[in-house]
Amino acid sequence: TVTTKADTTPNAFAFTAQTNAELSAVVTSAPVTIAGIDAATPVSITGGEYSINGGAFTSTAGTVTSGQTITIRLTAPAANSTSASAQLTVGGVTGTFTVTTKADTTPNAFAFTAQANALLNTEYTSNVVTITGIDAATPISISGGTYSINGGAFTAAAGTVSVHNTIAVKATSGRGNSVTQHTVVTIGGVSATYSITTIPDTTPPVAEFKFPTPYTMSEANSVKVRGTATDDNTITNVKVVVRSFNLNTPSTTLSTTEIDATPKAETNGVKDFSSWTADIPLTLLAENEIKVIATDDRNNTIELSNAKKVVVRQADVSSAFPDGVNQLEQFERMEFSALDSDRNRILISHDRKIIAVDISTGKRTIFSEHQNVCNNILRGLTIDNQNSRLYGVCEQEVLLEFNLLDGTLVGEYEISLNPARNYFFGLSLDRFNGRNRLVLVEQAFESRIMSFGLDSKEFDVISPHDESLPIINPFGGIALDDDSYWVTSGGQSSDAAQHKIIKINAITGKREVFADNSTGSGELLSALLADGETAFLSAIVKDTQNNRFIIMESISSKLIGVDIDTGARTLFKDVSYNSTDNQVISFDMDLDETNGLLLVLDQLRRSVVMVDLETREKIIISKSKNDF
Repeated sequence: TVTTKADTTPNAFAFTAQTNAELSAVVTSAPVTIAGIDAATPVSITGGEYSINGGAFTSTAGTVTSGQTITIRLTAPAANSTSASAQLTVGGVTGTFTVTTKADTTPNAFAFTAQANALLNTEYTSNVVTITGIDAATPISISGGTYSINGGAFTAAAGTVSVHNTIAVKATSGRGNSVTQHTVVTIGGVSATYSITTIPDTTPPVAEFKFPTPYTMSEANSVKVRGTATDDNTITNVKVVVRSFNLNTPSTTLSTTEIDATPKAETNGVKDFSSWTADIPLTLLAENEIKVIATDDRNNTIELSNAKKVVVRQADVSSAFPDGVNQLEQFERMEFSALDSDRNRILISHDRKIIAVDISTGKRTIFSEHQNVCNNILRGLTIDNQNSRLYGVCEQEVLLEFNLLDGTLVGEYEISLNPARNYFFGLSLDRFNGRNRLVLVEQAFESRIMSFGLDSKEFDVISPHDESLPIINPFGGIALDDDSYWVTSGGQSSDAAQHKIIKINAITGKREVFADNSTGSGELLSALLADGETAFLSAIVKDTQNNRFIIMESISSKLIGVDIDTGARTLFKDVSYNSTDNQVISFDMDLDETNGLLLVLDQLRRSVVMVDLETREKIIISKSKNDF
């Protein structure tokens, strides 16, 4: 009998290496199956332990038979990116199990220096930091800005960073004062913040007056002022300071009063001072200096000496303003006006001259003298800003054209329409729908609506006097919009039924009643008054923003609002004075829609009156002395 020796040399076997192991963790290999032996075979291990067929782990030598499985385990190193191995030997054949710990992607702490006192809405770049404490490419991300690696292009996209790379951050400061903008950079789970704080707010709010203009007069004992206040932060208070000075001794202070302004609105305790009003008591026979001061939630406020101001003189209504009785240009006859908003003045027809009144100061100067071509007052003044021209009609004789910039006479155009029936009270510029003409309203019992072509220099009739609906003695101007004109009618008739607002088609000349006491509703148009005087409709302007016309009813001293859509009438303002003789007679008024101000000529008092569209308050901006 021959017996061969046992086969104790197994087939080669291998253990799959493991990476990214946790530090000092016990790591177990996948099992391998021993094959190629036919007898119990010695097994031993170095650097770890083994287990046969899922049994207990041991480092002691033993034996294994064919078909059995062996698993190895070992303890991973305590350092990052470090390997450890265990060698298993079976019958002289060795297999190695290698474990490598995970890379170090948690950097040492890093920090960016905060930026203080930054300008608003300005880009800033941080200091440069060097990344340490990692041994492999590590993720980097940012919020609220961009970053640069080693001086490269700035980006907001996620990326990776390696040890000893440098990082800089770029971000934009906030748009408000004392606002901190945070930009957060995260590398391998470690974050650092680059903070940019804008300069503190030391600027006080801007508060100013919208009504009245800088220097005005009132015969009343109080006035409601209106203004605005703006700031980058919340305005908490607007205060009006009133100081009065003796007219004869301006250095003598009579009184000082502080008044809290009323905000436009208040919501949940937050006041909206974007628009504000204040009721101001006026010291009699004094210059009342009114200043406005606003305070924001940073407690910033302007010094009283630098605050915006207006001055209201309280004086008897017969007084001259702004200068004394002997001022060079006194109003004698003042019937028609034109607002020159580009130069902040109103031009007023006077006897044989045109006077310019500065709206801010009330001071009067001569704009033009025309006695050599018209020895009378000009009617229906109107401005063509496009060509810097002023037009006016000398009675029924001639249309005069002036240079708006220097007051020189540019042209004379004889009114050739027959018959030359009467004066012309209304004159307006019509550039709607391709037209380029002046529109004239004849002042007669049955008036015509006429035109003067600015290109052809010819007169024509738009609406003849024999239209079925007569325009009777129109004492005021004309309002224009699109293809329609509006004029007042009825003259100084004691029959209220004659007092109407008539609408004329600009193309056909056809007329219709737009508003009277039997058309529409609301405030009745007056005629015979209780004192025996007779009221009459005169000036008319179109208030586009409030979708209405405003009409002057002279003698009754009423400004009447008429809704453009419905013709409904409301009493807008009684502009009479606080005196026995309180009537107002006005043939013309102008509307400054940009500032919400109505400028009314008072022929009787020889004054220019300003009415605020928002508060309906009245003030005097210029006047001559009168005997009323």
